[in-house]
Amino acid sequence: MNNFDKEHDMQKLFDHLITLEKKLHHYSNRDNLEFLENILHPAFLEFCRSGVSADKTETLLALTQANNLLEIHSENFQCAQIDANTVLITYLSFQLNNGIRIKQTLRSSIWSKNQHNQWQLRFHQGTPRSL
Repeated sequence: MNNFDKEHDMQKLFDHLITLEKKLHHYSNRDNLEFLENILHPAFLEFCRSGVSADKTETLLALTQANNLLEIHSENFQCAQIDANTVLITYLSFQLNNGIRIKQTLRSSIWSKNQHNQWQLRFHQGTPRSL
């Protein structure tokens, strides 16, 4: 495989993981227990924007009980392959309130490929962006 093919394959992987990340932003998926069970790694850990940490069980409970219909927007995605089974994604997320960006958050996600060759979110951190 030449370098172009490797770069093309890596970009396809990054695009796939960004798509999965964005699916987590849509309220219909954040409310879908089956989707969340599949996409979150069994050892998932999150350092929330609020400063609280949450494991998979706590995250599932919080997401499925939340009543937040505001759409989450995201941009400036950067991806780095750590090894064959691990990718780091960083980006900026925000919500819109009357056209004004609110809750701007710097985000980091670590995605891991499991034994079934499926990508799962292993770690996520949200840090409020200083303006």
